Amino acid sequence: MHRIQVLLADPHQLSREGLKRMLEGETYNIVGVARSLDDARDQIEEGLRPNLLVLAFGEAASPDQYAVIQHIRTNFADLRIIIIANNISPTLLSQALSAGVGAYLLRDMSTEALTRSLHLVMLGQQVFPTQATMLLLGAHGHAQPAAGNGQTAKEQLRPRGVSECEGQILRILLNGYSNKMIARKLGITEATVKARLKALMRKVNAQNRTQAAIWGVANGFGEEAPAANASLSS
Repeated sequence: MHRIQVLLADPHQLSREGLKRMLEGETYNIVGVARSLDDARDQIEEGLRPNLLVLAFGEAASPDQYAVIQHIRTNFADLRIIIIANNISPTLLSQALSAGVGAYLLRDMSTEALTRSLHLVMLGQQVFPTQATMLLLGAHGHAQPAAGNGQTAKEQLRPRGVSECEGQILRILLNGYSNKMIARKLGITEATVKARLKALMRKVNAQNRTQAAIWGVANGFGEEAPAANASLSS
């Protein structure tokens, strides 16, 4: 069986040792440990080739750290990255998504939940806490602006092949509407909403509505909502 090569980065020795003992086994092989993200980056650039980088932060990661993560992702595209943190915020979650992080996990999770999350990340999925969407949507169900790269939401549709009508559905979904309410708002059938939402989730690699909503916030779809009773074209 092929073991997944893991690089652990954690500023706290006890936490590093705990993660190492937790993961080392038939599935995972710890090939390196680092005390910081910069240390992990240096090890990778010096020739270490892990399949998975596990970053545990004592505090929430800073924007500068996400720039380093983006640098690693750009230069080592096959490397999966997960973050383990004490807490989460809408801004930092959006930055994690933009940087290509596979998972943003909280330290209070169980061992079983951690290993299951790692497995999903290695399969190419993204994993985030269940409360992440509520943080992003805010108190009244309206999405908070995500950290952007200067592109409009419409411009960001093209790389994933998301159509304009699918983008309209996504923007309304971010306001907490059900499929029936989306259909009524846009003057289409509920079956059409389901079909287009399913196509959208496939394009953005989302397994459910929550992941689709998180992707939408990270890509600027919460910044404006379509007009009421707008119609969708094919």
